[in-house]
Amino acid sequence: MTCVLPDWPQPGEPLFRGWYRTTPEAFRVDELPGWQPSGAGEHLLLRVAKRGANTAWVAQALARRAGCQTSEVGYCGEKDRHAVTTQWFSLRDPRQALDWRGDEAGDGWNVLALARHDRKLRRGDHAGNRFSLRLELEHAPAPEAVAQARSRLEEGIPNYFGPQRFGRDGGNLSRAAAWVDGARLPARGPERGRILSTARSLLFNEVVAARVRAGCLGAVLEGDVVEEGTACPGAACPGAACPGVPTGPMWGRGRSATGGAAAALEAAALAPYQSWCERLEFAGLKQERRPLLVRPGAVTLDAQGSTLQLECVLPPGVFVTSVLAALGTFFDGSGNGDGRDGQ
Repeated sequence: MTCVLPDWPQPGEPLFRGWYRTTPEAFRVDELPGWQPSGAGEHLLLRVAKRGANTAWVAQALARRAGCQTSEVGYCGEKDRHAVTTQWFSLRDPRQALDWRGDEAGDGWNVLALARHDRKLRRGDHAGNRFSLRLELEHAPAPEAVAQARSRLEEGIPNYFGPQRFGRDGGNLSRAAAWVDGARLPARGPERGRILSTARSLLFNEVVAARVRAGCLGAVLEGDVVEEGTACPGAACPGAACPGVPTGPMWGRGRSATGGAAAALEAAALAPYQSWCERLEFAGLKQERRPLLVRPGAVTLDAQGSTLQLECVLPPGVFVTSVLAALGTFFDGSGNGDGRDGQ
């Protein structure tokens, strides 16, 4: 069973056409910690730089070298393989005394800094990710297009889950669709999580798309659930959870918190997916909310000939490929679509 990703709409016409990740150095991601090392505790923190290595593989290598189980290695999010990235890992009570600093610990990665901490790092513990992307365009962009792109980011763009969530060639989406049609859901493990998160992401994206088509992505409708707070360090307007940003459903058990016009729009968007909703409810997931749009922080755009340098800060869980999709049509220059996109 093969599933084709829907062509979810954007608020404006494409401004650029080109390629990203043409080299690892053209796609840089730096994790921004949402905590300070406690300086003491049973966990060793390691700030790791990597190139051409994925996060899970580095975690396994760290566990082997430390003489502990992979389950005792913590990290805040998966970072792209085809990129140059930095992120933090935690190791619980390493069994071996190793001099990590300055040691080339494996192909494509090394440890930059060490610290002690009182707890294991968990998914989403970080404050966000800083991206530095060198985009290769078909043609040198007009200054007006660059200015329009900057304005578009400041106003806010759809907070779609990126294509990475749905797997290479839609493989994760195909497995989720098979489950909805009656296939067995694994009782536990990574495959169960992928199927459930893929199904929830599809439904959320459909609600975002409905708001884009209706021209009310960032407008607060009657009955909307609004998320407040700061989730994007360095933003002039503080990121995906700016005050007044409406939210969409991450589907699961429980009644929707929306009402009025917002509830009617969500219901219409999800009407073709009632079997998906029912399966997610029976899987035991609790219904949650996610901001419908994101305003990247610390944005810079610099065009030099046909190269466009984009730098921005995004909250955890926001896909930089969705930022690119809001600006134009971009193709993955690495030839590999399985990157984690700096989560």
